[in-house]
Amino acid sequence: MKLKITDMTVNGEGIGKTDDGYPLFTAGAVTGDTVEAVVTKTNKTYGFAKIKKLVLPSSHRAEPACAIFDKCGGCSVMHMDYELQLDTKKNLVVNNLAKIGQYPEGTYIFEGIIGADNPWNYRNKAQFPVGFEKGRAVCGFYQKASHSIVPCTDCLIQDESINEAVSIVMKFIQKHNLRIYNEKNHTGIIRHIYIRSGGGTENPLMVVIVANSTSPLPHSRELADMLLEKVNLKSLVQNINTAKNNTVLGFENITLWGDDTISANIGNIEFVISPNSFFQVNYAQMEKLYSKAKEYAELNGSQTVFDLYCGVGSISLFMADKAKQVIGVEIVEPAIENAKINAKANGIRNAEFHCGDCPKVVEKLIGEGYTPDVVIVDPPRKGCDEEMLSLINTMKPEKLVYVSCNSSTLARDVKILRDYGYELKKCCAVDMFPHSMHVESVALLVRTDSKTKFA
Repeated sequence: MKLKITDMTVNGEGIGKTDDGYPLFTAGAVTGDTVEAVVTKTNKTYGFAKIKKLVLPSSHRAEPACAIFDKCGGCSVMHMDYELQLDTKKNLVVNNLAKIGQYPEGTYIFEGIIGADNPWNYRNKAQFPVGFEKGRAVCGFYQKASHSIVPCTDCLIQDESINEAVSIVMKFIQKHNLRIYNEKNHTGIIRHIYIRSGGGTENPLMVVIVANSTSPLPHSRELADMLLEKVNLKSLVQNINTAKNNTVLGFENITLWGDDTISANIGNIEFVISPNSFFQVNYAQMEKLYSKAKEYAELNGSQTVFDLYCGVGSISLFMADKAKQVIGVEIVEPAIENAKINAKANGIRNAEFHCGDCPKVVEKLIGEGYTPDVVIVDPPRKGCDEEMLSLINTMKPEKLVYVSCNSSTLARDVKILRDYGYELKKCCAVDMFPHSMHVESVALLVRTDSKTKFA
């Protein structure tokens, strides 16, 4: 059947409707396309289709720059020009706030989307699964909805030094015929290659070999020397992951060469990052995101700020110069250790950090008499749990700044927070992940009985 594509799904499929309004999610289609499509699967309220013929291409259709775009499960919208990518993500946030959060356009200020100055080579972190194909070790990325590896060591959205480093590691693995992990029978050693870059002019690298073994990687000094010839290696680490699951990293690390951590600068603050610590993958966009969060917080030096799900303290320390006191909470112990180191290294004395389950730590802080004026949350994709939202209601901060990597759970939570007396006032999207459908958002919620006048 012929379909006019009018929108996109969260997975990057084009949405076209039949004559009777039945939506078909069409792989490879772009908003504005007219296609002849074949229906592949139907459900009660929607179905799936694939393109048989592109009748009239959208003016926003782009030729993917990546040779494995149609195979790799990473970049789902590289066949759209960047203008349409931004517009689609902006609409996703607005529609979720309207449909899920019950905040239609006009009931709050939506400030649009902040795009990337350069949508290429922006990722400062990559995790490459390693497998075995045709008698040879390969690495790359998983094919969409599978654990089949699409070989790749020259990803166009990764920092170029990461691509250089992973190629070297693969040569090392092949040279020494290191045994590759088999997830079906839990045999073999090498599971993933995990690399982080520090950015900036020096661009230090941390290379992590994820291994199904507690024994140190053989010939590790040789690997360090190979890497040092081509990249600014600062840390070579073996992460021990013997779990029989799909988790990339285990909890124990062995430093094989160099430092335990690498450094990255955001604004005028230097951050120390360890292998297991969460840190945003796009440095340039991270600074824009945190600047918007700081703008929404409207700090004047007199407020106590809680930064919940604080990671390595990136938002906490970014806010500290305008706050009276910042208190960060995070469950990952290495991240909290990094946060404390980061505060000390940057001479920031008004920030403290607590490790533990976020709701439990916050409850303890409330019991000790802490009363935040501003709360900042940056939860995982699942959003805040109801216990956390209830505790925010108990603390009654004047403002809540919600940083989100999933606008559907953001919308769900702002709806709940409305019942607790918090109104959504502003929201802005930030494109941290060009060529994918993922988008960050930052929202400002203000307590309706607050004496603070909303600007």
